[in-house]
Amino acid sequence: MIILYLLLGTLIAIVGAAPLGAVNLAVINTSIKENLKNTSYIVLAAGIGEVLLAFFALHCSMELSDFFQENQWIQIMFIILFFSIGIYFLFLKSNTNTKSSQRKIKLSNSKFLTGFSLAILNPPVIIYWVIAISLINKYIFELTTQNTLSSLFLFFSGIYLGKTGTLYMYGRWGNNMAQKQEDSNTKLSRIIGIALIVISVFQSIKFLAE
Repeated sequence: MIILYLLLGTLIAIVGAAPLGAVNLAVINTSIKENLKNTSYIVLAAGIGEVLLAFFALHCSMELSDFFQENQWIQIMFIILFFSIGIYFLFLKSNTNTKSSQRKIKLSNSKFLTGFSLAILNPPVIIYWVIAISLINKYIFELTTQNTLSSLFLFFSGIYLGKTGTLYMYGRWGNNMAQKQEDSNTKLSRIIGIALIVISVFQSIKFLAE
């Protein structure tokens, strides 16, 4: 029975990680422009960030749910940010001179920090885990910080495996794309732009429907 915690954590993490998001796009971008080794640092760090968000949501799911309901400007800012970045990648970045892409603006040399930051600074993911944990408590079994350490360990291990496994598949896909497509950078910029715009539109519809 206790293995159910591992399987449930893995499944929920896969469902949450499958849609294109900031971390997924960073993984694809790195796997195309660099290599899978550098991509793995982002993947491993993003898994840690996901576990922390899930634990945070588990610890104060009710408070977080009320907070996001009372402060809807956070979701609006997230929608605007993703839409703006999407427009940039779709219409501006793809038209820039190739020489400008050779200039390296290094905000950080740490791929690990990049993956962790993108994972942890993601309000929709917190909302996702608040909803997921609420549904688990309502329809499957009670899941709180009062559960046994072994069950919680398996649950969060499943989350880590599900998140990193899904991101790794995205990395493999990006790496294969780089090997087959010579003009992969332009294509990648368009994919990222379209994905971010779609995400922002989807979040807008979801926000208005609430």
